[in-house]
Amino acid sequence: MELTPVLIVATVFYFIYAVWNRSATKKERLFFMETLSSMQPDSLNAMKEITPQWDLHVKKDPKSNIRSACLLIGLGIGLLIVWLGLTVWFPGSGFGSPYDALNGFLMLASPLLFGGIGLLVAYFIERKQ
Repeated sequence: MELTPVLIVATVFYFIYAVWNRSATKKERLFFMETLSSMQPDSLNAMKEITPQWDLHVKKDPKSNIRSACLLIGLGIGLLIVWLGLTVWFPGSGFGSPYDALNGFLMLASPLLFGGIGLLVAYFIERKQ
């Protein structure tokens, strides 16, 4: 597969996004400067005296580690099943083998199935806790 068209499209979309993002932030800065310039000097001095007290509380969900671990374990088991299916159980001999449809099904369905089973196991573990 040739990657050149994919890279060209990705580059074009990235630069379009970068130009759009810069113009949006420029408009925001200009709006902020216009707002500051229209304020009264005594209110600006009052704002300079304010010292904000920032309380930042980041609560990490301890169950997210269980979810991601079970998902990755399930995906690993699914990929192991794919590898076993392609090499041991149904070794296809290139294109046109009778097991092509089954191999395609194994490659797509096994990681998704076992990833879903891993998330189901994580749900039951969370529910038990």
